[in-house]
Amino acid sequence: MTRADLAFGLILAGLSAYLLFGGADFGAGLWHLLSRDRPGDRRVIERAVGPMWEAHHAWLALALLLAWTAFPPIFNDMVDAYRVPLVIAAAGIAARGATSALDRFGPRRTAVGRFLSRRFRIEPLLGPASLLTPFCLGAVATTIATGEASWMSVTGIYGGALTTMLCAYFAAVHLIWNARKAGDRDVLLHFQGYAIVSGVAVGLFAMPGALALGVRSPLILVSAAAGLLSIVLVVRRRYLAVRVSGAVAVVSVLWGAASMAHLDLDGALAHGSVLDAEFTALAVGATAFAVAMAWLHVLFQRQSATKA
Repeated sequence: MTRADLAFGLILAGLSAYLLFGGADFGAGLWHLLSRDRPGDRRVIERAVGPMWEAHHAWLALALLLAWTAFPPIFNDMVDAYRVPLVIAAAGIAARGATSALDRFGPRRTAVGRFLSRRFRIEPLLGPASLLTPFCLGAVATTIATGEASWMSVTGIYGGALTTMLCAYFAAVHLIWNARKAGDRDVLLHFQGYAIVSGVAVGLFAMPGALALGVRSPLILVSAAAGLLSIVLVVRRRYLAVRVSGAVAVVSVLWGAASMAHLDLDGALAHGSVLDAEFTALAVGATAFAVAMAWLHVLFQRQSATKA
């Protein structure tokens, strides 16, 4: 394995984590939008993600930082060519953060919070932001992988739509377990239905597209098999196992699509001294980051259990 392969693999690992954790958050925002008349569903969604929402964007920051330092020419070309969708995605991330900070986590405890709460209703931003952000990021990723000229091409739009659907699917799979912990049978049945319907929809949408785009990676078949297994596990009420199979189904799509990318990684690779410093810093920083995220998750789960 060359240094270019290692750096590219680390970027894909960061994107995989973001697709799973951040993607589940985006998908939860979509289900939150569609559950206006179901307060029980919304309560489970808010307890499941809560303050963890914005922390997961660190995975995207990690992937972008690795791309910037390891492959500067490719990163510069990407930012220059896709500045519009990237700005839209950044605005969506900011809107979601504002929703969490100002509308749900104690905004009325301060004078500024009370002022904003009286004059602005920012909760409606959550759904549209959760739709636009994964769409734009997926469109950019698909365009890069296929070599298309525009992110608004048919291929780019297809990739954006598929990414959004994957986020909704994995969020539904993830929320089944949270509904079970909450002890709400009606909400549990809702998310079971969401997971089955969205899983079937993703499969029907993804496979023809993979054939049309000429994706020949065996990982696409792995994704299809994991998706079918997930539906079976949902029906058989294996709620913990389905989170694993669902994750495999989602991540396999990303790695399979990455195999299509015709990028000159060796030609764009940074100097060896830069890579040595990057890999060393990543090893130290990743350890600290993993511990911090695990501790944040434990604290939030305790808080959710107390409220429940």
